[in-house]
Amino acid sequence: MNTCIKRIELPNGLVVSLYDDTRRYYEDYHLVRLEMVCETTVLREYFDSEADFSEAVGLLGESAVFRKTIEKMGVPYAEIGKAREQLVEAVVNNCSEYFSRESFPRKLVMAELAKSRDKSRRTPC
Repeated sequence: MNTCIKRIELPNGLVVSLYDDTRRYYEDYHLVRLEMVCETTVLREYFDSEADFSEAVGLLGESAVFRKTIEKMGVPYAEIGKAREQLVEAVVNNCSEYFSRESFPRKLVMAELAKSRDKSRRTPC
């Protein structure tokens, strides 16, 4: 991750951060890449039992993190700023409402827990 270009503070207390990882890949063509990151605390109230909560903390740690990369390829140098603004606007318009929901932090924790459980059950080749 490179530079944080925007922080969106949501009504439910979460913060969505956008990091710019734009790079040149061929002559005057660039890959405008933003990484969206949102972190939430793993809370006891999300779980039916203390054992489930302990398992979650053991697998995830104290927090769960949502990461998503959005990108636009083939952008000339002169248009990088415009392309970056379009991607930021898309995140703000399309994702902020979903991330702002009161149910999102719990859903994020449960989704990341399911992924971690799946990874821990895989057997090595």
